[in-house]
Amino acid sequence: GLPSNVICSILGDNNGNLWLSTHSGISKLKIAENEFLNYYVFDGLQGNEFSMGAAFKSKDGEMFFGGTGGITSFYPAEIGDRKTSLNLYLTGLYLADKPVISGQKSGRNTIFTGFISDVDTIRLSYDDNMFALEFSTFNYGFSEQIAYQYMLEGLNSEWVSTEPGVNRIYFTNIHYGTYRLKIRAFFYSNYSSEKIITLIISPPWYLTVWAKLGYLLLFVLLVWGISRFIMERIRHRQELMRSEHAEQISEAKLQFFINISHEIRTPMTLIISPLEKLISECKDQAQQKVYLLIYRNAQRILQLINQLMDLRKIDKGSMSMKFRETDIVSFIDDLMQTFEYQAEKQNIRFSFVHADEQLKVWIDLNNFDKVLVNLLSNAFKYTPENGEITVTLRRAANDYEIIVSDTGPGIEEDQLEKIFERFYQINTDETKNIFGTGVGLHLARSLVELQHGTISARNRTDARGSEFIICLPLGNAHLSNIEEVMPPPATAVPFVRKEMILPKVTQDASEQVTKSRKPRPKTKYRVLIVDDENEIRQYLKEALSENYRISEALNGKEALNFILKEKPDLVISDVMMPEMDGIALTKKVKANVTVNHIPIILLTAKTSDEDKAAGFDTGADAYIAKPFNIDLLQSIVSNIFENRERLKPRAVDSEENRELIEPVVLKPSDQVLYEKIIKIINANISDPDLNVELLAHGVGMSRVHMHRKLKELTNQSARDFIKTIRLKQAGELLTNPKLTISEVAYALGFTNMSHFSNSFREFYGVSPKEYRGK
Repeated sequence: GLPSNVICSILGDNNGNLWLSTHSGISKLKIAENEFLNYYVFDGLQGNEFSMGAAFKSKDGEMFFGGTGGITSFYPAEIGDRKTSLNLYLTGLYLADKPVISGQKSGRNTIFTGFISDVDTIRLSYDDNMFALEFSTFNYGFSEQIAYQYMLEGLNSEWVSTEPGVNRIYFTNIHYGTYRLKIRAFFYSNYSSEKIITLIISPPWYLTVWAKLGYLLLFVLLVWGISRFIMERIRHRQELMRSEHAEQISEAKLQFFINISHEIRTPMTLIISPLEKLISECKDQAQQKVYLLIYRNAQRILQLINQLMDLRKIDKGSMSMKFRETDIVSFIDDLMQTFEYQAEKQNIRFSFVHADEQLKVWIDLNNFDKVLVNLLSNAFKYTPENGEITVTLRRAANDYEIIVSDTGPGIEEDQLEKIFERFYQINTDETKNIFGTGVGLHLARSLVELQHGTISARNRTDARGSEFIICLPLGNAHLSNIEEVMPPPATAVPFVRKEMILPKVTQDASEQVTKSRKPRPKTKYRVLIVDDENEIRQYLKEALSENYRISEALNGKEALNFILKEKPDLVISDVMMPEMDGIALTKKVKANVTVNHIPIILLTAKTSDEDKAAGFDTGADAYIAKPFNIDLLQSIVSNIFENRERLKPRAVDSEENRELIEPVVLKPSDQVLYEKIIKIINANISDPDLNVELLAHGVGMSRVHMHRKLKELTNQSARDFIKTIRLKQAGELLTNPKLTISEVAYALGFTNMSHFSNSFREFYGVSPKEYRGK
């Protein structure tokens, strides 16, 4: 820390400090702090160079040091430790040795504004990257001995010093960018504070941000163009491969079905023909009903087979149309009669709207019949009970339209065209439980196009549901010479579907027999059969009604309401049903403490291990795959009831049973905890915020521990346990006619009447108002 290594004299003051004269000023050594304080000519010395041994200390403590410029004397106690500071100022900026003034431009940039000494940012263009900066400390007495140091961050990593007395710094060919220039003045070991100036050198136009963005954009466009070209080629190849693969799969699938169909047609013929004879000759109505069930489902199988055969003919180009002039009004009217029984059974309003009493058109009778049957079958499949199906005939100048509209779930907009693809099926929450092959609509479109028409689908705008529109040309001018045109028969005979008429005659009679003969069941057990197929329900009902009291439901939603109200002893349910399937029904029943003891048997066409596991996971007691053996089902039902009888408590008064009774059911600590929980719930039952946290805080345990203990004690979560107690209290309070339903709800912590009503109905199976009425 010494200003010079040449020591001329040393004196000690009364405070234990040493004063040293050197060839570069006087230095004070503070021994206690182990540091030097240096003083120079601008601090008041006669000069910076002192003579060897020229030092003296008087009795009163004054010190004298002799040097080349005279004698310096002082009292050490009066000399402060603060150094004389150097202040640094920017005094000038030069471009090509020409001074820059405030507001001057460099390219598009203003170099600086304001006073030069206050400047902290300088902006220059790339063409003005040769410049100089001038500084001063305004200490003119020794300005020639003051030197300057600078560091240009980004260009220099160490301080660069100027010669003493030189206060101008030159910069040449500075690359574009932003720099931080640090400058400080120094005189011996005394340094000024650093002054920091930000230098911004603008890049040339071809390296500006906009130019780089342009280069980047061009590069991106180039890469995108190349990648797009490559991806399009790959996608085109993949599309070709996918198309070929899809065609191969479709062809293989269709060929497989065709092969199976050929094998099935012979045995189906040997089934249907004898059945027709049996039905016509059988006098026993009950036996005829069984024949009728077999006949109707055999016809369904044959219809599917015929559809596959027709698809194959269309693909091979061997499907020929035989056109005939026909009254389309009578044709549609006759065809609709085959669906009247189904409409009556499902309580569906089925109507035909037409302005013309007679309309002559040219169609292929047999193939056009398949189109309308497919559309009407789909309409009945997706239309719920109490719905509506309408067939509308409209005539235009050169064509006519047949519109089949329903009140079903409708079709997603992006699927309106896909539904006509082969093997495509709609997969939504409302349609997932409706089986189909995905062949019918594809066949319908193919047959309509072969008859020079179009078919399309759309959603209804006036109500919920969808519409299928068939548009065909009038007259026969559109028919080509190669198409066979059959003249109309001399005597017009309405087109009738034989297989649809035969069942309809005997159905009513068979139902009358069923209604008239109701055998009394042998047991008191009540069994609920849930299936959307009427024939399956009737089959199960006839098989089980001899031993059990049978009730029926069409879907899970209807069944759940019945279970909550009537509480049957057993439920036999199909899995795939509209509105609510069997899995959802089982989950809801097993989650309700009032009915979760009711056993449930699931019947399904799904036979995989995953499907069986899903059924058992919901709590089902048995899972039977279709087609099932009725004797096996009867045995399972019988075993379930027998096991339930065994689980009933025996008479505890007999001597043999007293020894079997274990006196302890709950541990004492669990009993105390349970009572404490009930006490907290009763005390806070009107609080809407009553939850597991409040229970846990009241008994002094964690939320997780509380939840686990309640599961052990009640087999319910805390939320469900609180809700159960509230609803049981609600049932008690509603017996008091002086209390309104809203008063009961608010008194039990329900803040929303709709939520209270839904929870009450889910728990008791009836609304609060119906419960009070009972």
